[in-house]
Amino acid sequence: MGVIITKGLSKVYGTKEAVADLSLHVQQGSVFGFLGPNGSGKSTTVKMLLGLRAPSRGTAQVLGFDSSREGHLIGQRVGYVPELGNLYPQLTVQACIDLVRGLRPTWDEAYARHLLNMFELPLKQRVGRLSKGMQRQLALLLAMAPRPELLILDEPTSGLDPIKRQEFLQVLMDGVADTGQTVFFSSHNMTEVERVADTVGILYNGRLAVAGALDDLKRNVKRIRVVLPNKESLQLKQPLRSIEGSNGQWIVTVEQGVDMVLAELRAMQPVALEVYDLSLEDIFMIYAGGEGCEPGANQ
Repeated sequence: MGVIITKGLSKVYGTKEAVADLSLHVQQGSVFGFLGPNGSGKSTTVKMLLGLRAPSRGTAQVLGFDSSREGHLIGQRVGYVPELGNLYPQLTVQACIDLVRGLRPTWDEAYARHLLNMFELPLKQRVGRLSKGMQRQLALLLAMAPRPELLILDEPTSGLDPIKRQEFLQVLMDGVADTGQTVFFSSHNMTEVERVADTVGILYNGRLAVAGALDDLKRNVKRIRVVLPNKESLQLKQPLRSIEGSNGQWIVTVEQGVDMVLAELRAMQPVALEVYDLSLEDIFMIYAGGEGCEPGANQ
């Protein structure tokens, strides 16, 4: 079942196309990491999903509702934490909790207390006087305690210290495992995305560069180092992402068909041939306009 489905979703501001022809399918129970450099269109996409921005063309459905016409219904069933907080600075932590509890009939009081204890939030403190990290923790609590079918999180661990970040990620994974909750989140921290996401999409210049199961991407996208005798150029029949090098030493980036590429290279009787596994950060850098750090060779 598709919890988020977009078809040709686009947003144009004047002459700038912030999001272009975005087609996504996020399955129920998945943790979808939505990645991209600053200015790539991630926040604009999230706002269109929630009905906060009207698309210039294309469609978006969230939990079966049309984002353009039924954004108010989506808002009632989604937990959303924007990158910039939208809390009431004059209210105390307790007053914020009471306010949201009254608005969300699915509020899970025991779960809210669990999160409150984990984050160690001071109930009597005014929100405006909390640190940025504590405000972030409160926003997460308010979004998660109603046990929504879908969590949309924009940089959810921004401002959290390393211990609280790890605790939150564990809570997130437990919630998905226990309730089948779907999570759609963006983050600049590739390590945490790699830890919790099962599916990723990489946005670049407003366009979806690649999307798919993380395990599939890591299995298919590889770098190959090859040294060939007396080779001034390297041409292969199989489609490649890129070829770099000279004087018989080459780095080949493969998106698919790695076994067929290796077969072609072995037929050339190479002096050396090594296949490198890539981290999510390496893959991100490939699709977002650069090359990642030198990966470690397979042993």
